[in-house]
Amino acid sequence: MAATRVRAVAFLAVALVVAACGGSGGPTAAKLTVLGIEVLTQPQGPLSPFGTTAGGDRVRIDGTGFGPGTAVTFAGAAAAIESVLPERIVAVTPPGPAGFATIGISNATGEPVTLAGAFRYIAPPTVASVAATGGPTAGEPRAPVAGVEIEVTGTGFRDGIEVLVAGVPVTTVLVDDTTARAPAPPRSGEGNVDVGVRNVEGFSATLPAALFYTQEFSLRQETDFDEERAQHLFRRAAFGAPLAAARQAAADGIDATVFALTTFANDPAVEQEALATYGTTPPPAEAIGARTNKQWWIHLMLRNRNAFQERLAWFLHDHFATSERVFEESFRWAMHYQIQLFRRFPLAPADALASGAPGLGYDWRRLLVEVAKDRAMVSWLNGDVSTRTAPNENFARELWELFMLGEGSGYTEADIKEAARAFTGFFRYIPRATPEDDTIHVGYFSGRHDERSKTILGRTGFFGYDSISPFWVSATNPITIDPAVETDPRDTDGGVVALTLAQRPVEASRHICRKLFEFFVYEDPHASVVDALAAQLRAPGPDQWNLKPILDTILRSEAMYSLRARKSQVKSPVDYLIGFMRTTGVRLSPDPPTDAARVYLALAEIGQIPLEPPDVNGWPTGAAWAGAQPMLERTNVVAFAVKQLDSYATDIAPLLPPGPPSPQSLVDHLARTLDVDLSATARSGMIEYVNSQWSGGQQVPFAFDPNNTEHVKMKTRGLVWMIAQYHAAHAR
Repeated sequence: MAATRVRAVAFLAVALVVAACGGSGGPTAAKLTVLGIEVLTQPQGPLSPFGTTAGGDRVRIDGTGFGPGTAVTFAGAAAAIESVLPERIVAVTPPGPAGFATIGISNATGEPVTLAGAFRYIAPPTVASVAATGGPTAGEPRAPVAGVEIEVTGTGFRDGIEVLVAGVPVTTVLVDDTTARAPAPPRSGEGNVDVGVRNVEGFSATLPAALFYTQEFSLRQETDFDEERAQHLFRRAAFGAPLAAARQAAADGIDATVFALTTFANDPAVEQEALATYGTTPPPAEAIGARTNKQWWIHLMLRNRNAFQERLAWFLHDHFATSERVFEESFRWAMHYQIQLFRRFPLAPADALASGAPGLGYDWRRLLVEVAKDRAMVSWLNGDVSTRTAPNENFARELWELFMLGEGSGYTEADIKEAARAFTGFFRYIPRATPEDDTIHVGYFSGRHDERSKTILGRTGFFGYDSISPFWVSATNPITIDPAVETDPRDTDGGVVALTLAQRPVEASRHICRKLFEFFVYEDPHASVVDALAAQLRAPGPDQWNLKPILDTILRSEAMYSLRARKSQVKSPVDYLIGFMRTTGVRLSPDPPTDAARVYLALAEIGQIPLEPPDVNGWPTGAAWAGAQPMLERTNVVAFAVKQLDSYATDIAPLLPPGPPSPQSLVDHLARTLDVDLSATARSGMIEYVNSQWSGGQQVPFAFDPNNTEHVKMKTRGLVWMIAQYHAAHAR
């Protein structure tokens, strides 16, 4: 480091006069006095008058009696003498250890002067590491943007040392000569900053990019909502969206965009269009094919303009994982109604699906009660064989373990056994409306329900269902629904769901908030984030147990758009294919029913079929989707998809940049559409591809013609296929 020349002057408070050694009658000794010391040079900053770095600084000593042959030592080591006058010595300090040092001066007659502790060697500080001392990043070189205390370690720390974050000094507490602590100042945005220290003499040291500021723990509203963040939001909350939609969202702002996603009315037109999948007999129908329900929902995933409705239903389908594989053909209709239950969850109560079923207004309590009576769920978890004499524990166990509280959180095995008694009463039957009708239904009969008192989660009561209509059946033969009966006459306690929310509100709120955050943001969030959302969910008031405010908070939060969140998850096959199609507008067929059927087959090839989760835990995540064979199948599916651009030219328009495309603008626009950052080498290669054609078994130069529709289509198709293979295209 280049030295900065600084002068600092001070004089000793007393003059030291030392007589020469010798007995009486000897020669008269010269008198040495030292009046002051001045440090003439130093590496950096203002240095104390009696200090130097470990060596190499010029020091002036003022006094009397100096002459030829005068020697100077610092801490016993000889200094290099630069010049000597009777009143002044200029010397260069030798190396020395940090701390106070004795200066020794002697002249030609050997008369010494010793200045004990009059000089101090100063060790320039060093910075070795930086880490947070508390909060969600304790022990890590990271700080939330809200600020936490950080600990800086190194050497040469002493009283008066300052910690500097991004060059700005902050309040500092010295712990010892190797450790100092300071609060990381608040900062907007994310990224690395330098952290340094500076001592009172002005010596400093910096550790570049030592502290990373992160937004991943922040539920404050994002203020830098741009096109890239809008694309991220649509990937997470809407499977995907065209680039034009992301640009419009950036212009509209985060408030308007999130409001439009989460506040909407049901679309009757798309409802009716999707129901056509079932032909002339919609559910409940006697026979539903193995693919019918899936193709119905795929149609909605692809074409519902309220994409968040399907995205949230997909989350709920994974949360309340139920598989159609176990159901007979004549009972598959029940899965249609379970998915419809999830789809009407975000609708306002005044809104309704085509079937007339009303919305639940994001009411988590109501949804849990409905799931506890859902025919598909009852059958999936063996509630239809659970009786007062032989209660089945499956639903009670999964209700708490998976749906409401989390495994081992707030309940005991004894609670499960008691709750299983509360969920008795359901059974399967065939109404036989016609002699050939084999449609299976689920009913509820009080004779099968355990009406005795139960003790659950520390409370004693009967704990039946809030309302069992329209499942209540009479004991007549044939069995018929009795709509006059709403509840079990002894059910006065609100049911197990209400009991759980009342007795275990903290566990219940944490569980669903964690699941929502992990689905939309990133996995394994810090407890502080979950706790803040959970406190909001269970807070008394009109929004208690309503998930809309929670979703609004999550989707608007800085954490949602943090570097940890963006492109941090491997897309599942449904995420990948539905997202690819919603983003690009590419279809596997111009005919919607055929399109849905082909997407079903494609999803089967790449490893994920809606309505067929592997078990009650739902779908896997992360690396489970990144195997070599599934990725190869994705390549094949996209190859088939882009070939369909030859079939209907109208779908090519959303993939083209504004104005006549050039090779550069076409490559850049498609990379932005699929949100893939191309390296310079990859971009150059793709531009070269656009300016070439296949001839004689090889690529040869061929000027791109923006007015040649077929040529543009061919190159667009090839570019989309190539870019869709990039790792970033498989991340969300």
